[in-house]
This record gives sequence, structure tokens and C-alpha cells, in this order.
Amino acid sequence: MGFAYVLVAVLGAAIAVFGLQNLSPVVIRFLGWQIEGALSLVVLLSVLAGVVLTSLCGLVPHWRLRSRIRLLENQLAQRQTLEVPRSDQRATLDAPRSDQRTP
Repeated sequence: MGFAYVLVAVLGAAIAVFGLQNLSPVVIRFLGWQIEGALSLVVLLSVLAGVVLTSLCGLVPHWRLRSRIRLLENQLAQRQTLEVPRSDQRATLDAPRSDQRTP
């Protein structure tokens, strides 16, 4: 776990250095809009937008698989409640029926 903290700290430091070294303003034009901002801010926001969109694309199949698992678990639970255990089944087969007379 300590390695993960060190990795996150190094990554955070690299992002901070990137941000401090790329402060030059850039102009972004998109569909008639024009936005001016620091190059580092534009790059980091673009990366963040990519991460969010990628996560959303992976979320739909994950949601479908999760609902499928729930459905199958419910079906399995229903079958297990309806199924008679083998030992009880054998005991009922061996026991005389109430309509049979014993000699």
C-alpha cells in the first residue's frame, strides 16, 4: 500500500511541474466559441474529459452484466427453494402413503 502512495505522490508532483512549466496562453476555438487559457490547464482538462468519457463507455456494459448477474442469482435462489433435497426426497419415497393399508 505504501508503494501506491509513493506512486500517487510522484504522479502529482509530475503534474504540478507540468502545470508550472506550461503557463503560456493558448486560444481554443470550437464551433464559434473561443476560449483562452493556460496550455497546462487545457491539456489537463482534456485528459480529464477523456477519462470521464472512457469511464462512461465502460459503465454501460458493466451495468448490463451486473443486472444479468442479479437476474441469474434470483433464478438460482428460486430453484433452490423449489428443489427438494435428496435426503427428504428419499424419505418421502420410502414412507408408506396414507391411502395404503398395512397388513
